[in-house]
Amino acid sequence: MILLKSNLKRANAARIIFYLLVAISIISFYSYYLQYELLLSWKEGAGIQPEAAAANDQRQQIIHRVNLVLLLGSSVLFLMWIYRAYDNLYKLHPDKMDCSPGWAVGFWFVPVISLYKPYSIVKEIWEKTQEYVMTEDQKHAIHRAYLVGAWWVLYLISIISSYVVLGMGDQNSIDGLISLTVALMLSNVFLIIVKVITLIMINRIVLFEKELQKHVYTLEMQQPSGTIPGSVNIPGI
Repeated sequence: MILLKSNLKRANAARIIFYLLVAISIISFYSYYLQYELLLSWKEGAGIQPEAAAANDQRQQIIHRVNLVLLLGSSVLFLMWIYRAYDNLYKLHPDKMDCSPGWAVGFWFVPVISLYKPYSIVKEIWEKTQEYVMTEDQKHAIHRAYLVGAWWVLYLISIISSYVVLGMGDQNSIDGLISLTVALMLSNVFLIIVKVITLIMINRIVLFEKELQKHVYTLEMQQPSGTIPGSVNIPGI
């Protein structure tokens, strides 16, 4: 008997931290807006009080640190969720999977390959979690992985744009600082979109996993114990 492990707790943990990432991006956007107003006031000749400048810098540093902690946490929790989702499918049909569960996570850290392989891993989870519960005649109705494709493209763009934004503008001039602040505000809007799409994608895969649970449970109930080759027991995906 193959024991498929629950993936719901990992999915919930990933969803919670991505909700927090959306929240910190909104807070960061507002913080950069306050900085923009401060810089604009300075440019118009009003001047900046040292206390106001120090408070702005301190606020930005706190937000940056919180965001960094959340990003690290989200990477760990997201990959733990990916591993479990892929591992469950691998236990069902190891011969039909593109790689091992370990490499489903490991490919994220391999230079060059990490630009495309993680997308194929998530696409495989998206499609094969559905396919397992379908007959050949039903597979035309599978939900195609367009959302996964959009998520991956936007994810790569967000990484590239972050490097571009941080390297732009003359940070020693008031105009350069204003331009950089506006770019960072726009970058946060884009990051919010990426994180929301990630949440939608996780939610959809969780639904597919629940259908997988029902399907396998039905198969087990229809057969005497031990008569299904590679039978599966799912405590609750």
